[in-house]
Amino acid sequence: MSNAMSPHTLPIDLPDDFAQTPSASHSVKSDMPPPPDVEPIDPQDAQAEDRRRPPQGPLDTFIAIIHFASRICGVAAAAMFALAMLVICQLVFMRYVLNASTVWQTEAVIFMMIGATLVGLPYVQLIRGHVNVDLLPLYLKSTARMALAVVTLLCGMGISALFAVYGLELVVEAFEGGWLSETIWAVPLWKPYAALPIGFGLLFLQFLADFLSLITRRSTPFDLRDDAF
Repeated sequence: MSNAMSPHTLPIDLPDDFAQTPSASHSVKSDMPPPPDVEPIDPQDAQAEDRRRPPQGPLDTFIAIIHFASRICGVAAAAMFALAMLVICQLVFMRYVLNASTVWQTEAVIFMMIGATLVGLPYVQLIRGHVNVDLLPLYLKSTARMALAVVTLLCGMGISALFAVYGLELVVEAFEGGWLSETIWAVPLWKPYAALPIGFGLLFLQFLADFLSLITRRSTPFDLRDDAF
């Protein structure tokens, strides 16, 4: 038949260079489209995905509870900073607009700023917001990097526990002694001092959670990939 289409004949709606490409020839010869290009799964990404999964055991539940407490500390610290800013605005309005005296504002702002800094310590550790230099861990091999991470976390746990214990002793001493600030407001000092054991105690727990995650391979040393550098 004269109207029969030869194998080399192309439909008129296709470009002339369609048959020149390997993918086009594959599509003409087969009814199925070529398989899409799929990138292989990175093992490090797979491990990160596993760490984002819901808790599966007692240890995961314990770590998740500590992380939740650290996030609460972050919210509390942010709220204290915001409240301190509002008090400063009220202080300026009272003193320079109404020409009135201020009694408690300055001291309240100081206590809230210091308290927010201490209470926010575990959240900053959770998000790795502290200033750190990772040049040495990058140059170390995986075994040495793990050892350095363990030593670092143990030192962090020891320092935070030390400050928490002595902070608690200071709070008890201030409460039993009835210490008051030397201002007109006369704030009981055990209340602002309480930020010391709370902040450093929760920081100790966050260091502990990081340590447990590290030794059980739930996280990597310094949050670096195993093949970093």
